[in-house]
Parts: sequence; structure tokens; C-alpha cells
Amino acid sequence: MSVRRLDSTKPIIEIIWEGIVSPEHVEQTNTEIQRIAEQLGNSFDVLVDMRNMKAFPQDTKEKIVEHQKLLTQWGMKRASVAVGGAIAKMQLNRISKESAHQTEFQWETYDEALAFLLK
Repeated sequence: MSVRRLDSTKPIIEIIWEGIVSPEHVEQTNTEIQRIAEQLGNSFDVLVDMRNMKAFPQDTKEKIVEHQKLLTQWGMKRASVAVGGAIAKMQLNRISKESAHQTEFQWETYDEALAFLLK
């Protein structure tokens, strides 16, 4: 897992989810995102790389729903996600519905996801 502000003229926070993501990973990620969001004036886009992630365990899935709601509260305008497998994509769609997250766009590759935000 990693979180950072992308070196870009646009305010973009990159989140990389890898392997099996625990609820603690989500909490750590939220703390870092909140700090960066404040630096960006609470207006930013999010680039998510899920290509090397396994499906979210049930306890983590609940934290991800909360995570998506928090991102919106902290000023996220839109999310661009590089999704790996079909299972992760289906799960992400379900999570987005539960969190009422309407500004998420999914892509096959990281480059496509990044290009969308840089337009």
C-alpha cells in the first residue's frame, strides 16, 4: 500500500492497493490522504492502482465503503481506477454503490487511468 501526491500540475493523490488489504491498511491510508487533502486545499482527484490487489476481505470491504465516503467529504472530485481482474472490478462496483460514489471511472491500465485525470 502506498499513498502520495503525484508530481503533477493537477492536484492528484495516488493510492496503490496491493496484495491483501487489511482494515488497518485502509485506516493508515485514510490518515495519509486526509493530510495530503488539506495540503491541496481539499480539492483533488484520486488515481487508484488496484492491478496487483487480491479481492477485499469482508472486514476490509466495509472499511473501503467508509473510505470512499471520507474521500468525498475531504474534497475528492473524481477517482480514476486501474483495475486488475474481473473479481476486483465486480467488488469495486458493489462498493461504489454502497458508498454512493458516483465519480469513479475504471480503466484497464494505469496509463489510461492517469491520462484521464490529466486531460
